[in-house]
Amino acid sequence: MDDLTTNPGGLTNAEKDILHEVGFADESTRAGTSILADRQMRVALSNDPGVEILPLAQALRTYDFVQGLMFGLVDPEENEHVRLVAEHMHDPLGHFIWIKPGAKVKLPVQSFTLLEIPQGRQFTHDITLIDEGAEVEMISGSAVPAEVCRGRHISIGETYMRANAKCTAVTVEHWGPEMEVYSYGYSRMEAGASFGSTAIMMSPIRHHTSRSVSVLGAGASVVSQSIVFAPEGTERVLASETRLTATGARSQDVTRMVSAGGTIVNDALLVGAAAGTEGFLGCDGLKLSDAGEIRAVPSLSALAEGAQLSHEASVGRIDGEKLTYLMASGMAEDAARDLIVRGFLRLSDEQIPEALRTRVVAMVAEAKSGGM
Repeated sequence: MDDLTTNPGGLTNAEKDILHEVGFADESTRAGTSILADRQMRVALSNDPGVEILPLAQALRTYDFVQGLMFGLVDPEENEHVRLVAEHMHDPLGHFIWIKPGAKVKLPVQSFTLLEIPQGRQFTHDITLIDEGAEVEMISGSAVPAEVCRGRHISIGETYMRANAKCTAVTVEHWGPEMEVYSYGYSRMEAGASFGSTAIMMSPIRHHTSRSVSVLGAGASVVSQSIVFAPEGTERVLASETRLTATGARSQDVTRMVSAGGTIVNDALLVGAAAGTEGFLGCDGLKLSDAGEIRAVPSLSALAEGAQLSHEASVGRIDGEKLTYLMASGMAEDAARDLIVRGFLRLSDEQIPEALRTRVVAMVAEAKSGGM
């Protein structure tokens, strides 16, 4: 570890409690742990020979090939937010996670970002390399302590999946209610790679823009779902682009959105750039009040004959018959509504770890009551 970017003391108990809310577990139960707090890499630990975790600044000095990965998937001049992160290239803040060739990692790898300074500014750049034939489960999240309401966070994530690599990932974020967050994720999947992801965005936030771009090679596959909740005062803008560039590439992307007075915009583009590709976009929304807005904009672009692309989009309200039935069975109206919302979000999905499912149910109830 680099003494300038890591804290050998690790995390305090209070910091661990904050991160438990977004999926953190004791480091001894994980194959690797990366924790970034404010302007420091506080933990960079591996318990598996197939996993290497370094502060990005140290990785750039240690491995020449990391220099080719940094800004390999995104132009550092793409927009004002990416430029802000690029300006810190002389002292980059973020992690480098490398799952080595052929590694079959049995325990999850976890990575988290913590912003503890009120009105803080945080610019991060993370690079993940899942090498040829490697297999791994990843859990990541972002959080702030209760006293941090305002601040600004901008992040770039670049993920490279080599041929036949496999990864499943869960991401949970819990920012402050008056924060501005801009997150940019870019991934490239080589032949035969497969990726399954679940993103959970539930907590109140003033504004969050999330943009992702995924490029799939021959036989690569992605199955992703996003669970999005917007209480009053929250605005979320989700923009995604999936490019199927070679025969056999497949993707399935489903977003489930609930507005309890907040605004959600979901702008998803699926591009079939080669014959023999197949993709699906699903955008489902549930409105709980007249306030706020849900806007679903799924788009298909078929550039090659033989690309099979489809989408479905719907926005509705709670089914009155279901509500009446549950209330007739003795359930209070608020409890009945919560049950319907949980069913819509499909929080029983096995892709979400049980501990996180319990926490997400609590987050829905807290957000609706204004308790978050």
